[in-house]
Amino acid sequence: MKNVMKLFLVIAVLVFSTTAFAQIRPGAFNIGPMFGVGVFEGNQELDEAPVLGLRAGYDFTKNWGIEATINWIPTEYEYLATPIMKDSQCTNVFNYRIEALYHFMPNSRFVPFIALGIGGQTIDYRGNLDGVKDRTRVAPDYGVGIKYFVTDDIAIRGDIRHVMAIGSIYHDLEATVGMAFYFGGKKEAPAPAPAAAAEPAPVQEVKPRVEKEILETGHVELNIEFDFDSADIRPQYESDIRDVANFMNKYPDTKIIIEGHTDAVGTAEYNQTLSELRAKSVKQYIIDKFNIDGKRLEAVGYGESKPIADNNTKDGRQRNRRVEAVLVK
Repeated sequence: MKNVMKLFLVIAVLVFSTTAFAQIRPGAFNIGPMFGVGVFEGNQELDEAPVLGLRAGYDFTKNWGIEATINWIPTEYEYLATPIMKDSQCTNVFNYRIEALYHFMPNSRFVPFIALGIGGQTIDYRGNLDGVKDRTRVAPDYGVGIKYFVTDDIAIRGDIRHVMAIGSIYHDLEATVGMAFYFGGKKEAPAPAPAAAAEPAPVQEVKPRVEKEILETGHVELNIEFDFDSADIRPQYESDIRDVANFMNKYPDTKIIIEGHTDAVGTAEYNQTLSELRAKSVKQYIIDKFNIDGKRLEAVGYGESKPIADNNTKDGRQRNRRVEAVLVK
C-alpha cells in the first residue's frame, strides 16, 4: 500500500510540473491496464493483496464519461484450522463494475475526476473449507482519480475506490495506478493566445496634391498629356481630373476655371484654338464623368501667351503644354 501511494504522489508531481496541452475528447474510447493494492475490512479475514485489472471507457462529452472495470485480487483467507491454530487458503476476489465519471478541467493535461458506480464482487475460496462457501454480492463504489496525458492519446492515471460489498456491508479499498490509451474523438487545437492590441495610428487628414495646391495657391497644374494635335483625354490621366471633381464635391460653393496652355510651336492662332479645345475637353470630362454642374466650371484657352518655361528648350516646351485648374475667388 505504501509503495502504491508513493507512485501516486510521483505522478501528481509530474502532473503539476507540466504545462503542455491535452484534453478529454468527446466521442473517444479508451482502454488500459491497472495495478495496485486491495485492502479488505478486517472481519472478512482477507489479507491485503495486489490488484490487477483492466478498464475500458467512453467519453460522451468533455465532462461526462462511462467506464467498465474488471479486476482480480489474489489474496489469502485466514481461518482457524484448529481451535488454537490459524491457517490460510489462497482465495481469488473478482470485482466488476460500471462507473459514471465526471471530469474537472477537461481541457488540460491534468484532469481530476470523481467516479460513482455499481457492480459486483465474487469471492472464490478455492477449497472445501467447512462452513465457508464461495459468494457473489452486489458492490457499489465511489471514488476519485486523476488522469495525466503524456500525449493526446496516452494518459497515466491514479485511482482510489471505496467498494461496499453488500451482505452485511463490508468496506473495501482499492488504490491503483494504470494507463489509458485513447482512440477516436474530436481533437481540438489549443486556442491561440489573443494578440496584443495594436496602438491606434494617429488620425491625420491626408489631402491629395490637387486639393492641397488649390487651397494653398489658388491653382494647380494637372498631369494631362494629349496626343499631337488632339484634345482627347487618355484614361491614364484621369487621376488629377478626378481629384478636381472630388474637391468640388467637398467644397460645393466653389467654382473652377479650366485653363488650357500650349508651347510656341505653330502659329499663335492655331495654339489658341488648340488650348481652348483641350480646356473644354477637360471641363466636359468632369461634367460627364463625375456629374459636376457645368455652371460651376468655365473653360478658357490662353494658347502660347502664358509660358512658364523657355520655349527654346525641349523641357521648357513640355512644361508649357499644360492644363491648370484655377479657383474662382
